[in-house]
Amino acid sequence: MKKKLLIKVMTTTALLSASIQPAFASTELTDIQGSFAQDAIQKLAEAGIINGQGEGKFNPTGKITRQDFAIILAKALNLDVKSAPVQPTFTDIPTDSYSYKYVEAAAQAGLIRGLGNGTFGLGQNLSREDMAVLFARSLSYTAGNDITSGKASQLKFSDASSISDYAKDSVAVAVELGLINGNSNGTFNPQGNASREQVALVASKFLTAQQKIQEDLANQQSEEQDNAVPPSTTTDDVVPIPPVSSSGGSSSGNNGSPAAPTDSAAPTVAIMSSTPVPVGGNVSVTSSETGVVYLVPFEDTPTAISGLNILVTDHRAAKKSVTAANTQTFISTEGLAAGVYRAVAVDAAGNVSAPSATSIELVENTIQTTSIEFLDARTIALSYDEELDPTHIPTVFNEEGDTISSDLVVKALDGDVLYPISLNDEDVLISGNQVLIKLPFPVQFEDYLYISYQPQVEENALRTLSGKKAQSINGYKIQYSETNETALSLSLAPNASFVVNPSLGENDSILLSVSANPENYNKRSIKSLIQVKRGETVENLLYNPEDKDFDIIDTEQQVLGSISVTSTSDALTINHNTDSGLTIVPSSSLSGMNTKLVFTLHEKGNDQSKQVTLPVTFDQTKPTVTDATYQNGNITLNFNEPITVSFPSGGNSTLEYAPSGDFTAESGIVSPEIDYQFSLVNNQLVIILTEEAFTRYNFASPGKFRVTLIGYQDYAKNILEQDQWEVSIPAIQD
Repeated sequence: MKKKLLIKVMTTTALLSASIQPAFASTELTDIQGSFAQDAIQKLAEAGIINGQGEGKFNPTGKITRQDFAIILAKALNLDVKSAPVQPTFTDIPTDSYSYKYVEAAAQAGLIRGLGNGTFGLGQNLSREDMAVLFARSLSYTAGNDITSGKASQLKFSDASSISDYAKDSVAVAVELGLINGNSNGTFNPQGNASREQVALVASKFLTAQQKIQEDLANQQSEEQDNAVPPSTTTDDVVPIPPVSSSGGSSSGNNGSPAAPTDSAAPTVAIMSSTPVPVGGNVSVTSSETGVVYLVPFEDTPTAISGLNILVTDHRAAKKSVTAANTQTFISTEGLAAGVYRAVAVDAAGNVSAPSATSIELVENTIQTTSIEFLDARTIALSYDEELDPTHIPTVFNEEGDTISSDLVVKALDGDVLYPISLNDEDVLISGNQVLIKLPFPVQFEDYLYISYQPQVEENALRTLSGKKAQSINGYKIQYSETNETALSLSLAPNASFVVNPSLGENDSILLSVSANPENYNKRSIKSLIQVKRGETVENLLYNPEDKDFDIIDTEQQVLGSISVTSTSDALTINHNTDSGLTIVPSSSLSGMNTKLVFTLHEKGNDQSKQVTLPVTFDQTKPTVTDATYQNGNITLNFNEPITVSFPSGGNSTLEYAPSGDFTAESGIVSPEIDYQFSLVNNQLVIILTEEAFTRYNFASPGKFRVTLIGYQDYAKNILEQDQWEVSIPAIQD
């Protein structure tokens, strides 16, 4: 935590713990008499942390929504609500929402993370377990380290197994600190809704616990400044203290030993890794002295060791011990946020270096779900914006299994109790960019299900073909309704790919239409990029030149909605200058970082749009031949990627034959069509020799063929790196 924020929080706590001044006595709530949290409600209301609902009413037994709790949290921590971003973090909390600046402040502080699909959960009631999670997370934020880890074993509630895995540690800590209690019957009721009076009482207790943590932290920081060394919990935390000389001489030290020479020279530090680095990878750093090196956010580089360590405990920076000067030290970036970072070094004497002259960018190596929805009464689809690797399938809960050891758990709500639904491994299918979950029975209209994805084993973790891992899903709630039977779904098509070559410039545009047969660089079909389905039926698409989008057409030629296409980069423009489709123009300034095509589904009669994004693949690399062989009258050239030709007949491609194998001494051009034929399929070109050619040339060892290909290129119009190959005829083995 930043020192300035720390001071703000401590000041807020001190004010709240002091006696309420008479000036606040005008805050009158007429309906809290008799509430078990009456004193706490009044105190927090007078401090401006909680509000009534108008006309002097607080509604103590009413439920509290997630956004209203975010307001309480932001006010209790005195978070900076004036620096909310221009673009909202969550799609359901727009900038004009009354809770926007508070939700954003809590999100920026890492206290609230939404529902895992880009939404915050606007209007959803806060559960008891989530209340415990958010208060415990706030105390960890205050302490600068995770105070909840490993606490789940302390839970004694009879319904402890019903507490979500992600919440168990936090619930245990909240109970241990006296923030929250269970019910008189020995249960905790984790999914029960938190009432407004319950939140007020816990918030009051939270402030007391927070004050204790702040006092301990302040004492620790004071000791650090006195000792000029960072706190030591692991070997990576230690900055060695220079040895004290034992030679003679006068000194104020023990036994008359002289004081060690003072080292006041700061080390120098440099980043050796190339940018960017995916989050979770290692960054190579060198320091001119032994000690510790830190990887810190570019905009936040403290000059004191205590400030650096607070960033580390707040999971905003990482560090590693340096055991040898001027050698590479590798800092793991696991757990850091994407962004730009610099390196800082601290030597054995506690001198802090200036930030490294170069920086490095960490890029996201994870993906989130774009939607979680019912496809029908027995099928749930988890959609992502990239194609998934079908070899990594999460395990599921079954009657013989254990919820905790399962990666993917589906729970049904029966009254106030959640219970897991038994599934088999074959009930989970990876299809393109979707995870399809087949339920053992059809759900009924208005039934609720909860989806949790917490990968337990690395091998089972969902990931894309590019290696990005899917983020966890913490108890996402979905309801089956009549609209699920008729709603359109949007997903990437199997093996969807969109390749551009920025080096071609703006004069080589790409036409995106509904038909491109065969596809090439300049002509693409939207049907090879996305699919629109109603249930299991793939709907047709038709370009609409008037609206400059693609209409969704059913079998009866009815228009069900439309698909619009946009880009995340101004350097990849999408124009309409033809009646057959859209024109996509990549400029030479186009960068591969986070450039995507965005497809948005607008369904008639449904105000909720759906989106999928397709990362743009950049290809400016010339294709190569991986091998060229002759066997049984066929000459085969294999390429490292699919190949096409710029001329229908292969251009000026030729085949030559030298009976002696020496093309400088003798060679002859083999006539096309009469003596051979070309067959080009994807990554392979086969030259098929005819019987007439064998009669005419008597092909045999040590003869050689020479193949010259003119006009061959990949689908990004990169010409072959080499245009001529020699292929030997192997000797016949006896």
